[in-house]
Amino acid sequence: MDYTRIFLISLVGILSRVYMTETADIILEAEDMLGDVKHITDRSKASGAKTIHLYGGETIHTEICLIQEVDILEVGIGYTNDGGSDLIEVKISEVVYGHVLTDVNLDKGNGWNDVSYENALFRAFSLVGRKQLAIVIAESDKYGVEIDYIKIKLNDSQVTEDSFLCRVFCFEDIVYNSTLEYTTKGRAEQRSSITTCAEEDNVNIPIFHDNPRKFTITAQMPKYQTFKNNRHADWSQCEFNTEYWKFTDINFLQNQFMTWQNDKLNLTMSKLSPFHSHGTRKIAQLDFDFELDGPSIGSTESEAGTLLVIKDLQFQGQFVLRYQYFNRYNVWSQSETKIVKEGETEVEFVSPDFSFREGSGNKIRIKVFSDQKSTSGIKIGTMYLRVRWLKPGKTTILFQDQTTVIEGVDMDMWWRTNETMNVILTNKKESFTNVDFLRIYQRVPWTDASLSQTFVLYQDGNVRLLPLTPHGLDWIPFGSSVLIGQTDLHSTRPSAPISHLHIDPFTLNMKIFYKDGGTIKLDIKSEGTRTSLMVSESHFTSDLNVSPFVTFRSMFVENGNGDVDHLSIDSEGAVPIIGSWKFLHGNYFAFHRKCISKHNTLSPDIIIRIN
Repeated sequence: MDYTRIFLISLVGILSRVYMTETADIILEAEDMLGDVKHITDRSKASGAKTIHLYGGETIHTEICLIQEVDILEVGIGYTNDGGSDLIEVKISEVVYGHVLTDVNLDKGNGWNDVSYENALFRAFSLVGRKQLAIVIAESDKYGVEIDYIKIKLNDSQVTEDSFLCRVFCFEDIVYNSTLEYTTKGRAEQRSSITTCAEEDNVNIPIFHDNPRKFTITAQMPKYQTFKNNRHADWSQCEFNTEYWKFTDINFLQNQFMTWQNDKLNLTMSKLSPFHSHGTRKIAQLDFDFELDGPSIGSTESEAGTLLVIKDLQFQGQFVLRYQYFNRYNVWSQSETKIVKEGETEVEFVSPDFSFREGSGNKIRIKVFSDQKSTSGIKIGTMYLRVRWLKPGKTTILFQDQTTVIEGVDMDMWWRTNETMNVILTNKKESFTNVDFLRIYQRVPWTDASLSQTFVLYQDGNVRLLPLTPHGLDWIPFGSSVLIGQTDLHSTRPSAPISHLHIDPFTLNMKIFYKDGGTIKLDIKSEGTRTSLMVSESHFTSDLNVSPFVTFRSMFVENGNGDVDHLSIDSEGAVPIIGSWKFLHGNYFAFHRKCISKHNTLSPDIIIRIN
């Protein structure tokens, strides 16, 4: 995943602190089940517009899976009937848990399109494991009954249709625990939100402790077993707009005065004026007044330069556009004029970096001139404002030998604008400036020359870890990350900015100096299936009860689609990563998955242990 891009999408989801509901409703369409499904009937009022017509003694069934004990609160049946009453049983692994006695409906065949619903359960009950759910027609009249759907209500919101129908492979026996005793315990706080986007870091769990002098962060291969290595981005359910704003079909009608508005933009088209330019007359003036997001919510909208694109122009003769912007210092820029010849259909205007400001008060003015006698045929098909084209990050090799490569990367537009960190190599006292993030590659012992990226440190304090690439694979993806350093809990995008660091390239020991005056010593060690960061000599400057010393960041959409799905603390067992819990206390925090994920399948589990 592109670390910078993650925070530009779905900001609304990150801004709100939302917890999942306590229950889940699973709807099973009867036509998707197995068994006696030979009579599929089209019904316009049915769910999915289809039903299954069954007679006495016939059954439909499906396999269900529950990875932990769950209360079944309701099993209801949607059905249609035209005739006498029928008896429908609900069985789970041959045990009858309830039944429905259908209503008598004598409507001469017209009642088959009217769906009724009834709860079939005698009482709520608990269930765990792999079972078979069956709907049995115990008794029916000669006309039978049609089953539309089965609705199951559970008390666990983590259960999804895919996991319930055994499409997600989960391991109940995956356990992380620590039996070490500590005098004082840390506190994990739930500050996550809900998302449907697999590229959004919606899992946000800060960890507090009175005296985190020493702690260890470990990335290790997931405990579940799989031969899949899915590792590419999935933007399918993400809201990512490349344009800050966009208009289509702007027509220049005689003596018009028009306005368009939305939450972040106001566009006014003024009346005509006798002013002339380049042998043309002014036909309109477009005034844009708009808002931009900025660093306070982790965005670079207001900082990066912009590209105003005007395309699909329709006109005759000569067309002149004069462009100005109102900058962050409350001064209008010099006008830029572009003469558009007949046949040209697209024009672009560029504003440099740091032209605009965060929030409201940003303005663009475009004066439009034409030598066309009538304005009725003049039209702009599309006009939009977007970020300028960003260049790839500039990579500098800071150190390289046969076993280790250390790189510094200077990004074109780092989100903490005007902030970088200095990297000092202690072996040569060599210093490198303008580093936005540092990455380390280590030789894979079971290969001749392959390197494996194991560590990335960003200037905002965020750390990404990987174990060495497993035997037989070319690379595995990053997933979860840990922000080391004290952060503001109320910030939309948490950060612990680093001013500089010292690193010994041979031992991979480093000392990090934060902008707030805090310091830590960090030792990196990669062996076998894990990479560990041993943090010692930590010194934090803010109140540790208010500002966390580390923050776990990750993504969870649902079981089977997440970089993490459970959290285990000490020896207390596992809880869903997003749920109704608000605080958990311990000194051993294992962020892991029990269900094989289709996203970043082999990304590591992360363990944080306070020593």
